[in-house]
Amino acid sequence: MSLPPLAIPLCALSAMLLLLNACEPDRGLPGGGGNPGGGTTGGGGKEDGGSDEGLVIRGDGGTFAAKPSCSSGSSCAGACPDGGVICAGNCGFLAPVTYPFAGDPKAIAIGDLEGDGDEDIVTANNDGRSVAVLLNQGSGRFQTPNLWWAGKEPTSVALADLDADAKLDLLVANSGDSNVGVYRGKGNGDFLAPVTYAAPGLNLNDLVVGEFGGGGKSVAILRGSEQKLSVFGVKSDGTLQTAVDHPASSGPHAMVVEDFNGDGKQDIAISYSHEPTCGASPDATCQSVGVLLGKGDGTFQNQLLTSTGGGMPRGLVAAKFDTDAVMDLMVADASRNQVLLLRGRGDGTFYEPVAYPVVKAPSRLVLADINRDTVRDVLVTSATGNQVSLLLGQPGGTFASQMPLTAWPQDLGLEGLTVSDFDKDGFRDMAVLTGSGIQMLWGICR
Repeated sequence: MSLPPLAIPLCALSAMLLLLNACEPDRGLPGGGGNPGGGTTGGGGKEDGGSDEGLVIRGDGGTFAAKPSCSSGSSCAGACPDGGVICAGNCGFLAPVTYPFAGDPKAIAIGDLEGDGDEDIVTANNDGRSVAVLLNQGSGRFQTPNLWWAGKEPTSVALADLDADAKLDLLVANSGDSNVGVYRGKGNGDFLAPVTYAAPGLNLNDLVVGEFGGGGKSVAILRGSEQKLSVFGVKSDGTLQTAVDHPASSGPHAMVVEDFNGDGKQDIAISYSHEPTCGASPDATCQSVGVLLGKGDGTFQNQLLTSTGGGMPRGLVAAKFDTDAVMDLMVADASRNQVLLLRGRGDGTFYEPVAYPVVKAPSRLVLADINRDTVRDVLVTSATGNQVSLLLGQPGGTFASQMPLTAWPQDLGLEGLTVSDFDKDGFRDMAVLTGSGIQMLWGICR
């Protein structure tokens, strides 16, 4: 019996990842198209659980290498500059544990997909046309991934409960297909067949879920090639309304949702990376961050731009770093090997940035209290190297000099990171995304 056309890439992916011994000839994808669910308006599974036949390549049932042991007096020795303990050369973390899987993962998100209280991991696999789901088994172990079929070139991923059923749903931005896929969660780590929604153009650079008013959640996506921010309202059943587009200038790269003017309404901040035309005119919008202030009805005011003084703004995070109750920003400046702290004015604009040196080509940032002093610290990945910078936050809103952490034995660049207490031991752990899987750095020795 010959394979259905779309079972062929599934078989190839299965063989590449060594997750299944063979493909079954009758497991073709539903819909006969390039994306399960078949189109932009429907194709979801049944509400009573549905069938995931053809949607997923199951893992082999095994787990990745366990969290290493770190007994006092053996592999834990030495002191960090802040008085903490060095574990296997990484200040506050054990040596990286490799979770290898193919597909060139480009984005990472975490959430409790099974309702067991443990944070699970999902990644968007750019070359693999898939989303890898790594279920947390507790006690420092993760299952080898289940691979859920996605569209062409998935570049962004998010988890959110869109339909208020207490089950996390999966959202995937497929740049090659110019659409967003919404997979309703079943609450057991599985999903219904996706419904896809058009997001015309290429370079779907970032995807976030917020509550911008208008009666519920919204999904915002950056459409890089179109220089637009598209905002989809979410209906009560978890489906998306027609998108409302907002101008987003050239080179939009990443965004974050917060209230930047203190009016109780969520706003969106966007980083604009370097373009060859930067500096050609006084109103050039690249090399800046822009804030779209929310009106509270699901729409936004025209964006307010703050220059970052050159460089290449990439990832960004928002928090009230100092004591003035105004939201601030920290932005990765990839071309000058630094992060920029922009203190908020309270109106959607920011004061002159303060620079902190970090690893080369910084790209992604995460906030977490690593040393458990109640002050948030910053972790920054290198897009071209194998290190993560740890900047320990200081009372008053400043940061100590970076402590570089080795996150990957190779030197090929890191695609992202996320932080959580995955094993519930009271210490923050770090999952670092590489082009060939995840490097798990278990926090232990502080």
